[in-house]
Amino acid sequence: MKVAIIGGGITGLSALYELSKHPEVDAELFEASQMLGGKIRSYHREDFVVERGADSFLARKPELMALVSELGIEDQLVTNETGQAFILYNEELHPIPKPSSMGIPSSLKPLLSTSLLSTKGKMRASLDLVKPKAKLDEDVAAGQLFRYRFGDEMVDRLLEPLLSGIYAGSLNELSLESTLPQFKALATKHRSLIKASEAIQKKQPTAGTNTGQFRTFKNGLITVIEALEARLDQASIHKDHKLVSIERDGNQHRLSFENGHEEIADAVIMTVPQPVAATTFVEDGLSERLERLRGASVATVALAFRESDVSERADGTGFLVPKGNDTVIKAVTFVDKKWPTAVPDGYVLLRSFVGRPGQEEIVNESDDVIVEQVIKGLSKMLEINGIPLWYDVERWQEAMPTYTVGHKQRVQQWREAVNDTYPYVLLAGASYDGVGLPDCVRQGINATNQIVNQVKNNDKQ
Repeated sequence: MKVAIIGGGITGLSALYELSKHPEVDAELFEASQMLGGKIRSYHREDFVVERGADSFLARKPELMALVSELGIEDQLVTNETGQAFILYNEELHPIPKPSSMGIPSSLKPLLSTSLLSTKGKMRASLDLVKPKAKLDEDVAAGQLFRYRFGDEMVDRLLEPLLSGIYAGSLNELSLESTLPQFKALATKHRSLIKASEAIQKKQPTAGTNTGQFRTFKNGLITVIEALEARLDQASIHKDHKLVSIERDGNQHRLSFENGHEEIADAVIMTVPQPVAATTFVEDGLSERLERLRGASVATVALAFRESDVSERADGTGFLVPKGNDTVIKAVTFVDKKWPTAVPDGYVLLRSFVGRPGQEEIVNESDDVIVEQVIKGLSKMLEINGIPLWYDVERWQEAMPTYTVGHKQRVQQWREAVNDTYPYVLLAGASYDGVGLPDCVRQGINATNQIVNQVKNNDKQ
């Protein structure tokens, strides 16, 4: 069987790597750009390691950790430092309550002692302990559940900046089922989410172990991409191949690329973003029938300073900025604190994120304008006495998938629509069943398993 994989990000490379274990399958990968990695882009400057896209992955999700082990690059992993993170409110940095799970305190003590909420806000949030369970027979916005349980103040000041940054959208629109399924399950099992958070904390490693949840590599996340590419047959990887269209050719598929190349494949794994994939389906007007998945636009801005030029900042790993503050910044990571191996001694690396939902126009500005706005915002929050040694700006235009209410059902409808016309075209990647790197690896492996099982079934017939 001939299989074409479209897209050279972590999903596509994971699929190609898995298929390379099956000699009965002839698999090739086609990437539109000159580089592999998708949203993994590690930039090296002198002794700095700057992530322009994803900066880490969750270790508790097993798929990527298993791949790292198989590739023999475990010795290059580093764990994040687990210092305090903050939220900016009223021009002051307030510690995120601890212990907590995804921002939800695991007892009344951290909730009542936080400086982030007013007395009224704390009392309203405490009602979570006595309010009846929410009815969650259908998918709802994550914000709808959290506002019901905790009130607006806790959502707007704490949960919105924390969770909307992870899932690239407003909590008032994000699907609870697709972004935070664990909380949907907990909300139906426990009357109180605070009690549910307490149950989660009891399963976590003992306090004081200082073991972070996230992993990256000493030389950046690009390490896993380079390891995958090194393991694969280079003849099976085709860069500068942008797919233009896919057509049925009997029981096969004809792929046409922008550079004039054509390929015939028995099966296709589409790992590019859903809006890109949708434009390539030409049969039966399928492209027009597939609703496009909305993507959020963000930019990352890395600023390097001498340590002496940033004389005062909160003792932690970074902070979040809720909407309503007079700045384009929505989050800042103190890279030298969170990932010390990425920054040489004597220097500070601040990585800022801009492009809040509904206020994404800043992403379209020039580098100079973006950097000027970021420095202006940082100067209100930190004691900065000098100018950056250098900066790096990376834009991600409509690249962050936004899972709004009903996402899971829409994905099922997309797959059914594609399958009706292209029975052996599979959809996988961040647009569908999870945005994290382990989620993408899982989807790539699942797609290969479907193909391998199909080959086995064909052999039996």
